[in-house]
Amino acid sequence: MFSELRKELYDFYLHCDEVRAKSFSDKCYAILDSRLREGMTVTEGKFLQYEVITEEFDPVIFLNTPFYFETGVLTSLSDGARFAKEYPFFHANSWNFRRNEHLFIDQDKDLYEKRRAQSSEKLYLICGAYNDTDQHFNFNNRPILSGGLSGIYKRAKEELKSARDSEEREFLESVASAMLFLKRMAEKFGEKAELLLREETDEEKRGNLSLIATTARRVPWEAPSSLYEALQTLAFMRVAVGSLEGVGLNTFGRIDLDLIDFYRSDIEKGSLTEDEAYRLICQFLIIWDCHYDHDMPMIGYSDHELENTYVLGGCDADGAPVYNELTRLFLRANREERIIFPKIKCRFSSESPREYLEEICAPILEGSSTVLLQNDEATIPAVVGAGRDLSAARDYLITGCWMIATYQEKFDHGNYLNLLKPFEFSLHNMTDKMKKVGIDFECFDGCESFEELYEKTLSNCKKLLEAKLEITRAGGQIFHKVDRFPIFSSTLDGCLESRKDFTMGGALKSDDYHLMFGFPNVVDSLLVAKELAFDTKKHSFSELLSAVRANWVGYESLRAEAIGCHGWGDGSEESISLAKRFNDDLYRICKESVGTYGGRVHMGHLTYTEIRFWGEETRATLDGRRNGEYFAQGLTPSRLKRIGSATGIPYSMRAAIAPQTLGAGSVVNIILPKTTSKDACVAFLRGVAKSSVQSLQLNCTSKEELLDAQKNPEKYPDLIVRVTGFSAKFTSLSKGWQDEVISRNFYEN
Repeated sequence: MFSELRKELYDFYLHCDEVRAKSFSDKCYAILDSRLREGMTVTEGKFLQYEVITEEFDPVIFLNTPFYFETGVLTSLSDGARFAKEYPFFHANSWNFRRNEHLFIDQDKDLYEKRRAQSSEKLYLICGAYNDTDQHFNFNNRPILSGGLSGIYKRAKEELKSARDSEEREFLESVASAMLFLKRMAEKFGEKAELLLREETDEEKRGNLSLIATTARRVPWEAPSSLYEALQTLAFMRVAVGSLEGVGLNTFGRIDLDLIDFYRSDIEKGSLTEDEAYRLICQFLIIWDCHYDHDMPMIGYSDHELENTYVLGGCDADGAPVYNELTRLFLRANREERIIFPKIKCRFSSESPREYLEEICAPILEGSSTVLLQNDEATIPAVVGAGRDLSAARDYLITGCWMIATYQEKFDHGNYLNLLKPFEFSLHNMTDKMKKVGIDFECFDGCESFEELYEKTLSNCKKLLEAKLEITRAGGQIFHKVDRFPIFSSTLDGCLESRKDFTMGGALKSDDYHLMFGFPNVVDSLLVAKELAFDTKKHSFSELLSAVRANWVGYESLRAEAIGCHGWGDGSEESISLAKRFNDDLYRICKESVGTYGGRVHMGHLTYTEIRFWGEETRATLDGRRNGEYFAQGLTPSRLKRIGSATGIPYSMRAAIAPQTLGAGSVVNIILPKTTSKDACVAFLRGVAKSSVQSLQLNCTSKEELLDAQKNPEKYPDLIVRVTGFSAKFTSLSKGWQDEVISRNFYEN
């Protein structure tokens, strides 16, 4: 049905991508440099950046859709972040940040070198110098959907009347000016459409151009008044804000909840039919799905990652399940058009309607795993436990890969803490590495009891967290001197009220979110030591250390014993008890810590493609893992543990993990048997809902099918698997990534 639209989009996004964006960036940089004045403030620099990009961009209009959004400023794989993904250059939106980013280093060069040394050893990840400065921005479109850009403009102008100093005035004036630049960008689309109308003869394309020419002069300056205009607002803001602000916006929000009133009003007025609404939704999703080639090789860190999401389902402010007409239409469009991006996040609970659960199970059972399933009954308590009220918790979002977010704050989810690195350093007595990173981890040699080993492990985890927080607290306080985000701040709760930019601490909350990984591997390693060395005394602890340091070479039978010990996810009393203790102790350490900006520190268990790339740089561990082998992802049981039933995982989660301890989220991967029925899948989800599983990544396939797809890719053109925080065609994965998926646990029931 949409073949012409897909062709038009692919012709643009897959042709001259680098040349187009780099040419625009070079032109803008030259103009910006020529207009730079001595003593220009960081806010004045951002204003100039807005001005030049708005002046210079040439709107791109696709004739086969009524949506206008493409500025031509960014590369097709980019979400708005400054660095042009896949290409060695920066977008035009990077100019203000790049002229000031040296300040991060200049403030304390020794601190910066220490941070680099620690990161180079894979102790942690920060998406920026000291802050997550360009990704994972959950932009709040709700004020624009309800009042348009003009509403924000008026609020900023009203606040200006009582501004107390020049700093507040500068921020409020920058917000008001930013709204005018966005207004001008939309108007340019209308002007371009009018020009194209003069020569277009195709009636359907003329209809699209006429609608754009009329609408772009009003929306999003004025609030949308129809489903089309509401979708248009989301489309425009997604690209326009990224083009100007230089940050990656990664959610359209709770799209079925936020847009349902527009749909129902259109239906009631007779201005829209269900079929017409479905067609609009299909086009809206196809626009983003055609930003990249689904068949391009997935080799690197995030080759198939577009950081674009929307949320369906969940519950309303009263806790009642959300499943409405738009929920059904978006799920249908996602399935029938085989959409991979935007990433679809489906909230669910044990009270979700059966029809809804069947709909979200259907593509998974068909071998098209593009849906992330998010359990309300574990996530809402986690958000409340993080200090948010019940209303905000019920309204939570899932952005990016699995990130729990609310409309109240910018969640800094670019914080990974690698629990396996201090464990590796201590296991292998890597004192040279400890000296390099400046952290004196306690080595395990000579441990005479399990308690001594456990306490040293916990102490090392605490030292790692403290070291990272010391770095970010010392280095992250000058973010506002490097760049400002007036557009992003304009809809973020607290910024207009406090009259401060987000980078100045204007938002209501400023907590830290640390995503820990390696938890299952550490738990399993401790269980091996406890069982084989300290409880049964079948082997000495020094023998275990020798085996690990030899990469298990010559100790094959001992390795088999280690793998045969109890492990996380097997449902045993031993694994549940230790996992609960370790998780609770990590939570206590985080709770006692002070974040980068003086707020709380929340933890989660999440891992991206580091399960492979960081695993390749980590030596053997006590659980039987060899040098360079994969980590477990999030709270997924280690692939070394061949656990028979998928139900053992939610059982272990329910028994060991208190939801309120995981304010930063967690993820579990499960591959259901290929023979799983719809009834069984629905029943499984209802069971999972009663556990502490938060983000659930389901695949439904068999090892035999994947091995055959690896050998005969032409037979499986539509087999889509959930890789980490994104989905991709199995046949597009590199051999390395195919092997990673194939090595996972395949459950019998």
